[in-house]
Amino acid sequence: MNSFPARLVAVALPLASTLGCGLQGPEKKELPVDISFEARVGAEPFACGRTYTGLGTTATTFEPMDLRMFLHDVRLVSEDGTEVPVALTDDGEWQKDGALLLDFADKSGQCTRGTAATRTHLEGTVPEGHYRGLRFKIGLSESDNHRNPMLAPGTYQDANLYWGWRSGYIFLRVDGRTTGLRSGYVMHLGSMDCPPAEPGQYGGCTFPSRPEISLDGFVLDQSKVILDLASLLADANLDVDANVPNTSIGCMSQRGDPDCAPVFTRLGLPFHDLSEAVPAQTFIRLE
Repeated sequence: MNSFPARLVAVALPLASTLGCGLQGPEKKELPVDISFEARVGAEPFACGRTYTGLGTTATTFEPMDLRMFLHDVRLVSEDGTEVPVALTDDGEWQKDGALLLDFADKSGQCTRGTAATRTHLEGTVPEGHYRGLRFKIGLSESDNHRNPMLAPGTYQDANLYWGWRSGYIFLRVDGRTTGLRSGYVMHLGSMDCPPAEPGQYGGCTFPSRPEISLDGFVLDQSKVILDLASLLADANLDVDANVPNTSIGCMSQRGDPDCAPVFTRLGLPFHDLSEAVPAQTFIRLE
């Protein structure tokens, strides 16, 4: 007498399970993301070993010596305006812990630092959907910025991308030999006014210096991101260093250095005061 109900139960259980799963809806597929980044100097492609003309306020010549940039917090913007984080593929070398190092310098010409290898794209995944925008931040997160580089993975160990005296990374490094500064003009972006501490215990920098880049009109698998050095340096004098004591040639993110102000403005960052209004950044765009 008990065998018939038992058989009904055996049939009903998987049916109920199937119906229950159907009510929840199918899981979204993950889409691969591969976004290309291209460095240019005006209309010309960036390359070590080349010489560019007409840069900055003095229309100087410029021979690249370095171009590298960290970025993190990468998001795509859906059609309804929702930000969807891109899960960066962790390769242990260029991409790690949600951050990426872009490297456009290949050790040819005047580019003697870093490695011969370059990295000009990011890889990751996002849930399947329709996207119309791309957002990311230049630099590293607060915790990653102040970790010990000796314990960091791959190219994050490069001492040329780290300020030991500030216990923090250089988020964007642009170096080049110009007509007036033959030893090299430098633009090194990083956090400012950071309290002294040991690596790994740092934090609370007054000026984080992490530009938020927001690019509308992004099309997955089609759009590429352009970094234009001519635009970044358009308002800077690359031939003469400001005569201010205790500041570097060019800009090393020192608030007392007037050479930093025009470049920070181009990055959409405040320089003298966090409350100051700044125009939108003009360094990075989509094509």
